[in-house]
Amino acid sequence: MNMQGKYGKLFMGSMVSLLMTMPLSAQQVFEGTSTVTPAYEGQTSAPLAPKSAKYIVSDFVTGLNRPWAMAHMPNGNMIVTEVPGRIRIISPDGGVSDPISGMPAVRAWGSRGLNEIILDPEFGENRMIYFGYLAAPDSVDSDNSDETYKKFGAERGEWNKLSREEKAANPWGHWRVASARLSDDEKSISDLKVLIETTPSRMLFDDMGKLLITTQRKSPMGEPDLHNTLGMILRLNKDGSVPQDNPYIGNDDVNDMAYVIGLRNSNSLAENPSTGELWAADQAGDAGDEINVIHPGKDYGWPYVSYGRVGGTKPVGTGFTTKLGTEQPIYYWSPVAMAPSSMMFYTGEMFPQWQGNLFLTGLSSQHIARLVLVGDHVIGEERLLDEPGHRLRHISQGADGAIYVLEDMPMPKILKLTAPSQDD
Repeated sequence: MNMQGKYGKLFMGSMVSLLMTMPLSAQQVFEGTSTVTPAYEGQTSAPLAPKSAKYIVSDFVTGLNRPWAMAHMPNGNMIVTEVPGRIRIISPDGGVSDPISGMPAVRAWGSRGLNEIILDPEFGENRMIYFGYLAAPDSVDSDNSDETYKKFGAERGEWNKLSREEKAANPWGHWRVASARLSDDEKSISDLKVLIETTPSRMLFDDMGKLLITTQRKSPMGEPDLHNTLGMILRLNKDGSVPQDNPYIGNDDVNDMAYVIGLRNSNSLAENPSTGELWAADQAGDAGDEINVIHPGKDYGWPYVSYGRVGGTKPVGTGFTTKLGTEQPIYYWSPVAMAPSSMMFYTGEMFPQWQGNLFLTGLSSQHIARLVLVGDHVIGEERLLDEPGHRLRHISQGADGAIYVLEDMPMPKILKLTAPSQDD
């Protein structure tokens, strides 16, 4: 176990006072790089937040293979996905179940396969779950085992050598979002239904019970095809149909499923409990990763607007950071990437000093960013679990206020952050 931090008092005065008293930044800047100029003060490089809570880090679960997402069930168990195509149930004491049965065939490689999973808002009554996965083509057999996952990894290198036309004729797989019912004994799923074929990242339900899905559009240039579903947040009914109050209904230029457009790959999505607004963190490719407050019907600028810079100097996309008709991020990381992979507003009682803080896991940045907020302004940033080589994939809060973190590499595991006892 590791312990970090001392109890500290966060001075909640004005933003100006905090900026004056805390000149250091939690964002790293390496030689030969420079921060892209923000549109307004406080949009990047927030002052270093004081350490405000002691915590203990323990290995809650080990032995998983590329865990990607987790969700907490009402009975205290946790449901977790593994990239090769398996769902497991984790008990409150860290016990790991056998893979549940009934899963569709997944053609996984690297970190792509079975990814996001969330519970229906009425899970306690209907037992419904929703997950995103890379379905194997009908011509490809997959038993979702580690051996098959390893075989697919080797085959992927050969598939990458194919021409664009050959890949189109022989697709690696089909990205889907599906719903299913988890059995009462938590050993199988049934009633599998594919809701949409798209390239999903994170999902959640809004306050009206509509399913929100962030989708990827990684190509930096080229006119976006808004009739497609990529580079957006989609909004669907639970059965996959389109809600009639979606903001682009009646707009022939944009897909009816779109809730917002102009994103690249928002691997983070959460509701701010203090305002009810949706927040998303978008990966910009090479630095310029940003946090956006999501408003329906808005354009967030990609690929025309980005704070990203390749190697700290070469612009990503057009090089513009502002464009009429697009939304500005409330915060961004520059010139070194955060690579946000999930986000969570902390509301628990275990760490009262952290209530209202925003936590983000990082992949290439290899740490958790704890952001101190005043409204929608980031006024302080602290780096947690800052260990070289440790990619962090997902963060969530348990019913008791403990914090759970999926470590993607080098040793896939679930970490648990708890407050120390008086004896500790």
